[in-house]
Amino acid sequence: MRLKKQQYHLEPPRGLMNDPNGLAYFNGRYYVFFQWNRFSKNHSYKEWGLFTSKDLLHWDFEGSALLPDQTYDQCGVYSGSGCVIDDQLYLFYTGNAKKDGRRKSSQCIAVTRDGHRFLKLGCVLNTPEEYTEHFRDPKVLRTDSGSYFMLIGAQKKDGRGAIALCQSDDGLSWHYSRVYAQSRACEMIECPDLFRLDGSYVLIFSPQTRNNQEDICESSLSAYKLVASGEPSSDGCPEDLDDGYSLMDYGFDFYAPQTFTDEKGRQILFAWMSRMDDAQEAAFGQDSAGIHCLTMPRELHLKNGKLYQLPPKELYSMRGRNIPVSRQASSVLYAKPEHRQFYLRIHPRHPFSSFSISLYGNEVSIAFDPEKQWICLTRKHWVSGQPEYRYCSLRSLSDVEIWSDSSSLEIFLNRGEAVLSSRICPESDDLGIRMSGSMNESDIKIYELNHMEGEVYE
Repeated sequence: MRLKKQQYHLEPPRGLMNDPNGLAYFNGRYYVFFQWNRFSKNHSYKEWGLFTSKDLLHWDFEGSALLPDQTYDQCGVYSGSGCVIDDQLYLFYTGNAKKDGRRKSSQCIAVTRDGHRFLKLGCVLNTPEEYTEHFRDPKVLRTDSGSYFMLIGAQKKDGRGAIALCQSDDGLSWHYSRVYAQSRACEMIECPDLFRLDGSYVLIFSPQTRNNQEDICESSLSAYKLVASGEPSSDGCPEDLDDGYSLMDYGFDFYAPQTFTDEKGRQILFAWMSRMDDAQEAAFGQDSAGIHCLTMPRELHLKNGKLYQLPPKELYSMRGRNIPVSRQASSVLYAKPEHRQFYLRIHPRHPFSSFSISLYGNEVSIAFDPEKQWICLTRKHWVSGQPEYRYCSLRSLSDVEIWSDSSSLEIFLNRGEAVLSSRICPESDDLGIRMSGSMNESDIKIYELNHMEGEVYE
């Protein structure tokens, strides 16, 4: 069996990880909480685990942070966000409780002064009358006036998805204000986020198609759109979520993104690196102590109305030994790293007229078609064994940056104009990289990536 445990992506030593939560820069450290089932590789239990770091490179796994130990969160400490208020880190989350099979959601607060001990303050907001109990994932931000607003992913009682807006003067006492955004096309909105970036407001959200009768999710994605209304207020028309949005990521495995502002003023994003179904999860987690990881951190910028994503500059210091590139045939270039952790950048003098890369004995490939103006990511489905595809529209391709880990790829195109993220179930011993297209050896830089500190297991 090939090593699946990631080397430089955040991943706990066991159990199942999902959404990033409570992201914050606090007391000189980066805080990344996450949904965690430490007992099993399924979604039957939810608490918050925690990683912290001084530099976005070297991470300390802190173990459990918030447990489902109160009546209002006994069935799960669900997703939420972090906000520094009066030199304390406030954690806002959804407490999940069930009685006679009926869901009850409560928006809750925990607070810490030292980043190690967490005091739960209880439920601060019940579900408003016009929503079902699919009411979760509070994202809290401070306004320019010093008050606070909370966006909550929701479903209205008419069965349509929405985002609720709540407000507070002090971050402790909250009241429901109005519907901030709504959808006619989907049945639920998860993981809302709103922030100001390069002079505009960006709304991130995850629309979910649900079978409301069976109360199950059928499909979901993560999207963003620019909002004209700017900072939320108690009045105004709801934003339309069905038009004018773009995908956050065009790959197979990306969901529940969340952002925060660090001490340098950068907007940093993490996301859950999975959209696997039950069969894929079972197969991928076989013979491993844990399953799932987060994406690399990404720094966000807006250019010409598009959201650009690239790793923060700190991560480039992981680049180690240079890997030589040779010409195998007139149009084929070849390189062979010693392991799957590598960084590859191709930056030709002119945009590609054609381009393709094959990795790991063709477990995964990337190809650009200039006539159709798209790039195609192909991987082998590890349950069916058949190829599966993801497409991203691009008018031209001038830069490709690939970060490979033990069982994943994150592919940044045109310096972050589009990103494709994917888990890869490693099977092949072939570590060769085969490239073809309008480029020369001098256009290609490949480096081995130094491992992050931490436990490694197979």
